[in-house]
Amino acid sequence: MAVQKLAVAGRICTLTPIVGADRIQLAGVDCGDAGRWSGVVSIEMQQGAAVTVFLQDALLPPDPRWAFMERHHWRVRMARFKGAPSECVIIEGDDLPPGTDLMAQLGVTKYEKPIPMSMAGDMLGGFPSVIPKTDETNFQAVPELVERMGQDPWYASEKADGTSCTVWNDEDGLHVCSRNWELREFGAKGAGNVYWQAARQYGLERLAPGLALQFEVVGPGIQGNPMGLKAVEARAFTLRDTRAHRDLPLAELERVCAELGMPLARLIASGQHALSADELRELAQIKYANGKHAEGVVIRAADSSWSFKVINLLYKD
Repeated sequence: MAVQKLAVAGRICTLTPIVGADRIQLAGVDCGDAGRWSGVVSIEMQQGAAVTVFLQDALLPPDPRWAFMERHHWRVRMARFKGAPSECVIIEGDDLPPGTDLMAQLGVTKYEKPIPMSMAGDMLGGFPSVIPKTDETNFQAVPELVERMGQDPWYASEKADGTSCTVWNDEDGLHVCSRNWELREFGAKGAGNVYWQAARQYGLERLAPGLALQFEVVGPGIQGNPMGLKAVEARAFTLRDTRAHRDLPLAELERVCAELGMPLARLIASGQHALSADELRELAQIKYANGKHAEGVVIRAADSSWSFKVINLLYKD
């Protein structure tokens, strides 16, 4: 998977008044191959202006040019202002081709949700190169995949807010990874970690060799437990054939998870029809079973050949 651009050059292509607002307006920005986004800008901004755009989960270094981000701990998140969706942060920028990657130049990195050291475990090695990491691309950056919704059967599943885990078996036994690292089952002090605990909870040593299962670990002590669960659980979302280097269809994921007794990410919708950007945003405005706004949805082809995420603009983490 290509590294997602989180700071790019853009150009304002549309400006729309916001009802009840006299100091801000909604701008549509063309970010080249990074997609088209919308964000709130000052009323002084003009159509056609060259801008710098910071996308969701960009972590900005402290800088007077975006000092207003300090109150947000320098992290870009999607939000609403006067009801208008702001999916990015837009500031004045240099006249560069839209899509020009500015991450290195501006010192921007990707925000990673913290995991308490007591739960993170000891690193054994790097994440395996034969398995893609669990990091879906925002729908705004992949318009060609959004168009595929009108051609291929697809389904939308709840994006559980926890910590992602990847598990597989081979001749050396069970392997367990966090988002970025393979982990030892027990640390130097003998304590286990939440990833291995989940793998043992569902008996994932039974997973057939050649398969890798990816799931979200959720529950008490993980990301504030927004789902309000009383115990640590898992929500599976991807089953990969590591030998054929492809993700397997939903039907196969359902079969394997039924055998393991592992819950899948909750199904929200399915179909074979196109959705507009506004319809995608509406689809993502779901709630967890406890009534709190969910993080959003992940939309996948039924055969798992493509996928992307849609963030719920009402979600607060």
